[in-house]
Amino acid sequence: MSVSSSVPDTKVPVVSILSSTEHSIASENNEYVELSIKQVLKKHPVKSLTKQRTILYILCVGLYFCATMNGYDGSLQTAIETLPEYKEYFNLKESASDTGLVFSIFPIGSICAVIFVWLGDYIGRSYAVIVGLLGTIVGGIIVSATSNHKAYIGGRFILSFFCTITMSNSAMLLTESVPPDLKFITGCYNTFYYIGSIIATWTMYGTKKNLAGANTFKIGLWLQILCPGISLICLMICKLFKFNDSPRYLFSKNKIQQARNVIVKYHANGDENHPLVELEMKQIELSFLENGFLKPKDYLNFSSFLRTKANRKRSILILAWSWFNQFSGNQVITYYMTTLFLNLGIENATTRLLLTGINSILCFIFAIMGGLLIDKLPRRWVLLYSNSGFVISFAVLAGTTKVFQSDPNNHRAAQVGIAFIYIYMAVFFSFAFTPLQPVYPTEIMSNELRARGMAIYFLISNIASFVNLYSAPIAMQNIKYWYYVFFVFWDLFQLLVVYLIFVETCGLTLEEIETVFKSDNTLNDSIRLSKIARGKSV
Repeated sequence: MSVSSSVPDTKVPVVSILSSTEHSIASENNEYVELSIKQVLKKHPVKSLTKQRTILYILCVGLYFCATMNGYDGSLQTAIETLPEYKEYFNLKESASDTGLVFSIFPIGSICAVIFVWLGDYIGRSYAVIVGLLGTIVGGIIVSATSNHKAYIGGRFILSFFCTITMSNSAMLLTESVPPDLKFITGCYNTFYYIGSIIATWTMYGTKKNLAGANTFKIGLWLQILCPGISLICLMICKLFKFNDSPRYLFSKNKIQQARNVIVKYHANGDENHPLVELEMKQIELSFLENGFLKPKDYLNFSSFLRTKANRKRSILILAWSWFNQFSGNQVITYYMTTLFLNLGIENATTRLLLTGINSILCFIFAIMGGLLIDKLPRRWVLLYSNSGFVISFAVLAGTTKVFQSDPNNHRAAQVGIAFIYIYMAVFFSFAFTPLQPVYPTEIMSNELRARGMAIYFLISNIASFVNLYSAPIAMQNIKYWYYVFFVFWDLFQLLVVYLIFVETCGLTLEEIETVFKSDNTLNDSIRLSKIARGKSV
């Protein structure tokens, strides 16, 4: 169905501004036309510091703090598990399966939330984020106030459920709303995972060092509502100043003029005649030509992912990326870092918390570096680099753990093992994977598939996370360093898949990426067009 059959007579007229420039994308008849937002912005620059964009920046801050929630929970629960006060308070016994359940209930909640990700297509990205934040705060209150461990686990389920709704829609809202000249902002979104991790880890370090009893972990639990609260305040400020929603969401609901108004106000600083407005509107309209506007019956219809060759390519990529970003060994190191330190001879709980806190700071620094370079370094290069590093890191970690467990006096092996835990998490994972985790799936999905694509992303990611978190303590207890050897071979497999099928998106707009998938040679064309977009010779 074409857009023309669905758009009302009052739709915004789209003028042709297609000219010979730096970007080329495939049109419906497979001819290549030239589009360049970069050239338009070079000739007609848009000021970054204006009243209109200040509201956009407040929105970005609010969405950034949405990304802290998983990082906070992971580091908080990791730290809590080291505390005897926590186990005494809830009268818990040492059990690998019980520990796995406390951790794995978080991905279980996320999996259950996936069927409600369509909420962003129904009420809008921004309102879905607000609903998610309110639910997250309720879950945080339950976890913090209860003295019953079953209620504690139930509260973590609620926390995770609404956290997933928040994060899936906040990632889409950010990606779809940020002006093309500020695209690097999207790369910094997931780096705030480590802001959450830093707050949690250093809070727990401070309470363990200075307090006693339940306060050693209760303060950290109550602070879990801090970042969602900041996000909620930021979004309410934006609503107060009449920020509507993502222009692509508004277009999908046939609210063409409202979509245009958002672009005029926040992308062109209120200048209706800025050529960027017509170019963006043209690109968005082209993206809806094939599939038309989204209807309520489409919200849970996933058959679209297999309907066309382009969508089947997207499906393979979203499945691979969703699994890889949680099954590269990162979940084992993130959630069980204190256990890894214990296996390498660090027995003092406070020292292990200190080492975990240092790791969070290093990871944030490298994640910010990777985020700021997200539109300069090719995605494929970054992913090949990181997966190679994963293989090396786990090989060293397996070897040093084996040596230390055979000879507990071999402190050099322990030191090298600890060093490579840091290297894996900061230099490879945080620099490469962290900025791309929510960005890559939103990029490769077409406008009409994006919300459902994010549902698949969170579903598969959390299944991978559940498998990891539930099995890890049992595996580390029974097969020890061989568990790390498994990830050496798995990450080699990931490296091969990335090289063979992962599409390049660096420098391309969402609509340009859509047309790349219609090409018969998607991989090579994506690499070529990305080079053109980044001003590189082909």
